Amino acid sequence: MITDADLEYHHHQSDDPTYAETYFLIFSIPEESISGNAYVLARPNVGVVLSSVYINKGICHNAFEAEFADAPMHLPAPARFSDFTLDNGLSLKASEAGKNYHFKYQSRDQLCRFDLNFAGIMTPFDALDPDHNPMLDAFSNLEEATGAGDSWTKGHYDLVGRITGELELYGKRYQVNCVDGLDRSWGPRLEWNAAPVSWMHMCFGDDLAFHLIMSLDVSDKTPKYTTFRFGYVVVDGESCGVVSATVTGENSGMLGMFRRVQLRDAKGREWEIFGSAIAAAPWHTAYGSFISFQSLYRWTIGDRVGYSNVTDVVGLTELSKVFAKTAVK
Repeated sequence: MITDADLEYHHHQSDDPTYAETYFLIFSIPEESISGNAYVLARPNVGVVLSSVYINKGICHNAFEAEFADAPMHLPAPARFSDFTLDNGLSLKASEAGKNYHFKYQSRDQLCRFDLNFAGIMTPFDALDPDHNPMLDAFSNLEEATGAGDSWTKGHYDLVGRITGELELYGKRYQVNCVDGLDRSWGPRLEWNAAPVSWMHMCFGDDLAFHLIMSLDVSDKTPKYTTFRFGYVVVDGESCGVVSATVTGENSGMLGMFRRVQLRDAKGREWEIFGSAIAAAPWHTAYGSFISFQSLYRWTIGDRVGYSNVTDVVGLTELSKVFAKTAVK
């Protein structure tokens, strides 16, 4: 169970320089085919933080086609992690045991600004709590259970919420009103050649949303979803763990263009969901060690329509094994 204490640093007496604390928010303006994110990773033991703000519109095959990117490295780490303002102009305030957040940002060059409130439609889903995650016993260790290498083995939660506010980009203002995902993690993590994993949200409003973590295989130069790790369903504010899921799709290069999702939760309820990308871009401004291939999908489930994001995270070394000219084929 996540409490207010989990909004602060967890490193305690550890002197491990790889110890990290993260927040990640993703949001969208579907009518404009705009997708954006705000990411923070602090290493309190070495006193630094990296921060990334990234916004793209439509389909962008290259990172330099994005509308805006700001990713300064080695800013001073804040004293607290629940309420801070960074030197690049990004601020965050978290409350109500991880359910609600306020993100603000003003770029140094005045080209981008946002003021966003995230109101959780559920309590945070604790991936390491067996009362939340029925899949924990299906794997031999936490690295297998979470599917993200060492990144999530000490602490990781996820939730979906209603995101409202305003984005200003190159002098044009947009109203933001979407439902999408936010997560937070803590613990030692090397951030080298991240295990290929997909972070998926399929959101249809305040009363219906889905989240899945799937492992990826990129050996054929296109993502294939392999092992389901964990996830949840939210129906009318009540979350329930997912116990099985399959995902298939089509890509343009590494960017997801179409997805079919089939899943079943612990209550035996089953869903089939289809998604077509309306925006996509490779995001790798935050790290040099991996690329996050992000797609904003228009989802359908029966006669309902929703919009939310999927990000396929792949280590650069994993990509080099299949794309590099000198790689063994």
